[in-house]
Amino acid sequence: MTARITSLTATDFRSLRGTITIPMDSPVVLIHGRNGAGKTSLLTAMELGLTGNLASLSRMDSQPREHLVNKEAVSKKASVSIGVHGLGVEFPAGHFDIHGPNLTGKAALDPILTRHFSERCYLAQSTLSRLLEFYEDRSANGTALTRFVKELLGLDALDALIDGLHDAGDVRRLRGHAVSFWDMREQLPLLDDELSRLNKELTAAEVQATQLTKSALERLTPHWPEIAGLSPQAILDLLKEQSQEPELQRLTQLRRELNDTVSQSQRVVSAMAADQRAAIETAASAADAALRGWLDTSGQRMTELFNELGGYFSDLPSPIQNRPEYARAYAHRSVSNEVARCQQIQAKDQTAQRQVSSLQNDRQGLATRLEEIDKQIVQHSREAGQLAQALSGLVPHVHTDECPVCSRDFGEVSSSPLLGHLTSRIASLTQSAGLLSALSRERANTMSAVADRDREIGVAQAQVLTAEARTEYGQRLEFLEQALQDLASLEGEAKDGEALFGQAANAAQALASARAVDQQSAAIRDAAGRYAAVLSMDPIGASEPLQAALQRFIAEVTAQLERLMAKESARRDGEPVLRELLLKQKNAAAIRVRQLERRTARRGLYAAKVAGERTMEQARELLRLAQVERSRVVSQVFNDSLNAAWRDLFVRLAPDEPFIPAFALPQTTKGGVEARLETLYRDGSKGGNPRAMLSAGNLNTAALTLFLALHLSVKPHLPWLIIDDPVQSMDEVHISQFAALLRTLSKQHGRQVIIAVHEKPLFDYLCLELSPAFEGDRLITVELGRAANGESVPNVVVRDWKQDLAIAA
Repeated sequence: MTARITSLTATDFRSLRGTITIPMDSPVVLIHGRNGAGKTSLLTAMELGLTGNLASLSRMDSQPREHLVNKEAVSKKASVSIGVHGLGVEFPAGHFDIHGPNLTGKAALDPILTRHFSERCYLAQSTLSRLLEFYEDRSANGTALTRFVKELLGLDALDALIDGLHDAGDVRRLRGHAVSFWDMREQLPLLDDELSRLNKELTAAEVQATQLTKSALERLTPHWPEIAGLSPQAILDLLKEQSQEPELQRLTQLRRELNDTVSQSQRVVSAMAADQRAAIETAASAADAALRGWLDTSGQRMTELFNELGGYFSDLPSPIQNRPEYARAYAHRSVSNEVARCQQIQAKDQTAQRQVSSLQNDRQGLATRLEEIDKQIVQHSREAGQLAQALSGLVPHVHTDECPVCSRDFGEVSSSPLLGHLTSRIASLTQSAGLLSALSRERANTMSAVADRDREIGVAQAQVLTAEARTEYGQRLEFLEQALQDLASLEGEAKDGEALFGQAANAAQALASARAVDQQSAAIRDAAGRYAAVLSMDPIGASEPLQAALQRFIAEVTAQLERLMAKESARRDGEPVLRELLLKQKNAAAIRVRQLERRTARRGLYAAKVAGERTMEQARELLRLAQVERSRVVSQVFNDSLNAAWRDLFVRLAPDEPFIPAFALPQTTKGGVEARLETLYRDGSKGGNPRAMLSAGNLNTAALTLFLALHLSVKPHLPWLIIDDPVQSMDEVHISQFAALLRTLSKQHGRQVIIAVHEKPLFDYLCLELSPAFEGDRLITVELGRAANGESVPNVVVRDWKQDLAIAA
C-alpha cells in the first residue's frame, strides 16, 4: 500500500489560532488562504509532526522554537498531531506538545526518513527562491547538491574505495596510516648501519683479544711454564691458587726481625765501659742518701702538717710521693678557699645579728604604742552610756572576727571586720565617736606592723649561727690561717724535695740500664742462631762475628723476597689482563649473537617491505580502475538521468527559455565528485551559472524542476510532494504546464501532492485541473479563514470521483 499522510491537527501553532483538523487522505490536497491565513504555518506543523524539527525555518532563524506558540493563545502552549498510513506499525503517527521553546513528543518518521523528507519531499516557500543557493552552499561535507548526486549515482562505495586507496599513491602519505610499512622503510637503513657497526666492533674486539693474550703470556710464562695451552679462564683459576702473599709477609717479618737484631747488637757493642758503670753507681748512692735526708727533716714536717689537714680535706695528695711541691701547692689552694668560705659565713652571721637587734627594738616601740592606744580607747569609751561602756569593754578582747560573747564568726553576716563594726557602733553612741574611730584604725595598723616585724625577725634569726657553730667556725678559721702560713713557709723545702726525687729517679734508671747490657749481649747471639735453621743456611760459627752472620742472613732473605715479589707482581698484573681478555671474548660472542639477530630481522623486514611495495602497486592499479569506473558512471548518469530529467521538466515549464540549466560534467577521473550547476544554450554551447543567466521567473522554475528531478531520480522512500506557493513569478503558460506536471505526478507516478497557494483564481484552476479522473481518485481542498473571534477556521471539501452519467449515456 502507498504511504500517505492521513490527517493533521494543530492547536495555537504559529499563526493558527485555536484547534483545526485537516483530513489529508487523498492523492492531491490543495490549500488556499489569503496572506496571513496560516498556510505556511499549516505546512510547518506538518513538517514538525513528521520530522520533529524545523529545517525550513532554521535556514532563516537560528532560534525558530522561540516563536511556535501563537501569541494570543490563552493556555500559552501549542500542539501538533499528524497521522501517517502505509509506513508500518512502527510509524503510526507523530505528536508534539509545545511549551515555549520546549518540545515534548515523538516524530512520525525515523532519522533516515526525516532527512529524505526535508531534502526531497518538502519545498518551503522561503526556500524556493533560494533553493539553488542552498544547494550550492559549501559545508564540511560538501554541498547539499553533491550529496544528492552521490546518493543518486551510488558512488559511496567507489568514493570510499578511492579515498581509502589515496595514500597508496605516494609512500609519504603512509607515514600516519601504514605505520608498520613506514617503520620497515626506516628500520632497514638503520639495521644496515647497525650491522656495519657490529662488524667493526667485532673486528676491534678480536684484535684487542689477540693483543691481550700475547701480553698475558709474556708476563706469566717465565714464572708458570705450565700455563702454555690453557684457556684464559683456566689460567685465571690457577693464578688464584698461586698467591705469594703469605710467604711474602713471613719473609718481610723475618727481615724486620733481623734488622732489629742488628740494631740491638750494635747498641750492645757501643755500651758503656766499666769505669762509667762505677760512676753511675756512685751517683745513684749519693742521690738516694740526699733524698732520705730530706724525707727525715722537711718531708717529716710536711707529712705531719698534711695529716692535720686530712681532717678537713680528704683528697690531699701525699707530700712524699715524687712531687712534694705539687702536693704543697694543691693543699695551699684548698686551704685558701676554705679560709675565704669561713670568713664569708662569719660576715653573714654578724650582719644577721645586727638586723635582729634593730628589728626587736622597732617591735618593742610598736608594742608600747599599742598599749597606749588600748588605754585611750578604754578611757574614751567610759564617756559613752551604759551600752557604750559595755561595748567598749569588749574592744580590748576583740582580736579577730570571732565574737567574744557568742563565739560566732562575724564574717558570716558581714564583709567588714568585727572590730570595725564594734567601734563604729560605740562611736555612734558617744560624742567621742570620731576619736574612737581614729584610735581603732591606728590600733589595727599598729597590730599589722607588729606582725610584719615578727615575720622579719624570724627570717633574720634563721641566718644567725648558733653559739656552737659560731665557736666551731672561729676555731677552724684560726687553725686554717696558721696552716696557710706553715704551707707558705714550706715552699722552698718542697721544691728542693721535688728536685731530689727527680735526681734519684734518673740515677736509678741509669744504673738499671748499665746492669742490663751484659745480659743482652749473650742473649742476642743465642737468638740469632735460629735464623740459620729458618732460612736453611749454615749456623753461626764460633769465630764468626755476630754482625757478619746477621748480614749473611739478611742478604738471603732479601734475595728470596725479590724473587717472590717478581712472581707476585706478574700474577697481579696478569689477572686484570686475563679478566679484560675474558670480557673482550664475551663481548665478541655477544656481538656475534646480535649480528645473527639483526641479519634475521633484516631478512624478515626486507621480505615484508617487498610484499608491502607489491601490495601498494596493486592498490595503485585498483585506484586507477576505480577512478575510471567512477568517471564512466558519472558521465552516464549525468547525461542519461539527471540532466535528461531536469531538461525535460524545465523545457516543459519554460519552453521559450534559450538557456537550459544542467549539471556540469566532471572533466577528470581524479579527485572527488563535486556537483556544479551551469547552463547550456540550445545549440550546445555553455553558459554561466543559472542564477546569473535566468530571469527571476525561470530561475524559480529551474529551482522547482531541479527539486522535482532530484525527487524523481531515486527510489521514493516517501512518495510525497509538499510545496508551499510554487508558482511565484510564473506566467499563465508556466502555470498551465505546472498543473499538467502535478497531474502526471499524482495520477501516473503515485505521488501524494500537497500544494498551498494564495491566489483564488489559481486555486480554482488547480481544483479543475486536478479533479478526480477515475474511480478511487480523490481531491481534498482546504480554504483557511478566520472566525469573528480571530480563530482559524478551515473549509474542507472532499471531492471523490463520480461518474458523469450524461457522458456515460
